[in-house]
Amino acid sequence: ENISVKSGAWDDSGVFIYTTSNHIKYALINGDHGIIRTLDLPIYITKIKGNSVFCLDREVRPRLLNIDPTEFKFKLALINRKYDEVLHMVRTAKLVGQSIIAYLQKKGYPEVALHFVKDEKTRFGLALECGNIDIALEAARALDDKRCWEKLADIALLQGNHQIVEMAYQRTKNFDKLAFLYLITGNLEKLRKMMKIAEVRKDVSGQFQIAMLLGDVDERVKLLRQCNQKSLAYVMAATHGLDEQAEQLKESLDDKVPEVNPNAELILPPCPISQQESNWPLLAVSKGFFEGAAIKGTQPAATTGSSTTTAPKFGANVNIEESATTGGDWADDDAQMELDDDDFTKEKGRGNQDENETGEGWGDSELELPADLDVPDVAGDEDDTGGFFVAPTKGQSVPQIWTQNSKLPVDHVLSGSFETAMRLLHDQVGIVSFEEYKQIFLQIYSRSRTAYTALPSLPALYAYPLRNWRDAHSPKLFLPAVGLKLEELVGRLQAAYRLTTNGKFQEAVVIFRSILLTVPLLVVESRQDILESQQLIEI
Repeated sequence: ENISVKSGAWDDSGVFIYTTSNHIKYALINGDHGIIRTLDLPIYITKIKGNSVFCLDREVRPRLLNIDPTEFKFKLALINRKYDEVLHMVRTAKLVGQSIIAYLQKKGYPEVALHFVKDEKTRFGLALECGNIDIALEAARALDDKRCWEKLADIALLQGNHQIVEMAYQRTKNFDKLAFLYLITGNLEKLRKMMKIAEVRKDVSGQFQIAMLLGDVDERVKLLRQCNQKSLAYVMAATHGLDEQAEQLKESLDDKVPEVNPNAELILPPCPISQQESNWPLLAVSKGFFEGAAIKGTQPAATTGSSTTTAPKFGANVNIEESATTGGDWADDDAQMELDDDDFTKEKGRGNQDENETGEGWGDSELELPADLDVPDVAGDEDDTGGFFVAPTKGQSVPQIWTQNSKLPVDHVLSGSFETAMRLLHDQVGIVSFEEYKQIFLQIYSRSRTAYTALPSLPALYAYPLRNWRDAHSPKLFLPAVGLKLEELVGRLQAAYRLTTNGKFQEAVVIFRSILLTVPLLVVESRQDILESQQLIEI
């Protein structure tokens, strides 16, 4: 507080109420503070009781002032996680304001602000911040702004909700991204429709690019011919064995016939293994307190009115309700397309209006949920709505298990825990300087795991070889495979002897030193091996 404090007192809830020359202010135990009301004259607080402030003025006359404690009680309830009080205040108190919204965002409660903010633009930003795609979609439909649809597409793409992404790209008429989305999801049928739309839009570049992605040679030859690129069209037709078209093009080229590479090979884009129809699977998240209370509040109205079905969080279909009025439904193969004034496509011959209003767009009505998919009831039992999400417990990696199962320094080196390995070497052998061990540690660690590719579209996965894989029935028995053997050190010793015999003493010293450094990192299984290791040190 920059201004001098005149007086102060604690109220019953543990909030410190104090005064300055011109204001009554509050301070919470977590450091939050704010202004309650302004003052005409300085006062001196003696007691706080509910909404009343008992105080004295400068003439030492007792006064009673009323204050509005809604703001600091709301913040205090959030701090103490008294969500029932928060919900009651959200529904009854007038808390709408940018300061409260900013406070909730700063403290990590954007989902709370969603329940009392009515402005669609603000709701949209809050929904994106807390990852609530459903509310963000409702707000985007109400706003119908290109920037909102683009932001929604970015967030939905991060969550793997490619159906919302598809809808957003349709609304913004982002044909390039839409075509790429169909490519990566393996939806070649819709990609072919995008090629037809590019043809109607007279987008030759986009049409040719999609034809390449589809491996449609006939379409590419036709496009090159239409663009008066007859030489390229001839080479493409002749290379791909389209003899009839090649002869027609050859006649129009006169004497300037380009040569065809006899060693040309057919290159086609890979066929999709499977078409991605459903969104990426998500964790089954229990509804928070506010979401559950909102559902309970809407249940009586839902039972008295017409029945409605709430879409599951990870459903495999998206109902584009407004596709008929915005021209977003391009699934009708018989539809005739024409260009409007903005050079975008429209459709006519769509059939009767009733069918348009209920159409789902893009032929998605054929998508069905698998029979074995366990779809939770969004408006389900009270146990789900009253709980809070608990993230799954993070498991231990195999290298971490190695460090717990073994006290051998080499096992800690293989797990990448160099610090504990050095501590064990210090305790067991008395080593204090580890500069010479840096390269040895790195070489041993590089042998601790293998990498393999499961699918071409996925990053490499790691596997961890075990030296006791036959007996490792549980993670408590896991021990890493050791690439360094006693026999290898014996071989090094023989090589050092030969170098000594040949007079290469400097090289022999390097090998002898490496043997001494490596012996503490051996793993032996018998007493005989222990004796041989000790003999290596003595030699």
